[in-house]
Amino acid sequence: MRQIEWAMWANEQAIISSSVILFGGIIGIAGFFQAWEIGIYAVVASILVFVVEYPRGKRVKGRTTERKFQKPFTTLVNCSGFLGRNYFVRFLFHLILCAPLCFILATIMGGLSLFVTSMIYLAAAFKGEQWKPVGLEEKPAEDLTKKDLKSFRQPKKPPPRAPPQEVHDNRV
Repeated sequence: MRQIEWAMWANEQAIISSSVILFGGIIGIAGFFQAWEIGIYAVVASILVFVVEYPRGKRVKGRTTERKFQKPFTTLVNCSGFLGRNYFVRFLFHLILCAPLCFILATIMGGLSLFVTSMIYLAAAFKGEQWKPVGLEEKPAEDLTKKDLKSFRQPKKPPPRAPPQEVHDNRV
């Protein structure tokens, strides 16, 4: 059985959490709640979470598919060094961000979702996982000379098939 990569789950959860927080923040601002300032905080926090979490980390085994337009965000997170790579830091980051979101009804769902994200990052940190950038590594010179296959040609003749077997009917 394969080992679970907790960070991949946490990353997807964080992306979803940021969108829930954004919508809750917009509702918190437009709904004229008493603490509408938390709605503004939610919008800013959701953008911050999205920027940090949009670049996918490299998987331990297998292929990692990059998200569209991930490179600038990957460069930003990679430049932050230890703070961007360590999952204990991300656990604390998300835990601190989610606390104020639980004070108004419009953002409480996003706050709880971000809390779950931080707990998954805590599990990833205890398992010894670490964020590694995808797509920033340089290709060797021999890979640059190879032509990338974009599409395959259609086959000219059909594949070989086994001859049809006779069906004996023993009805009288």
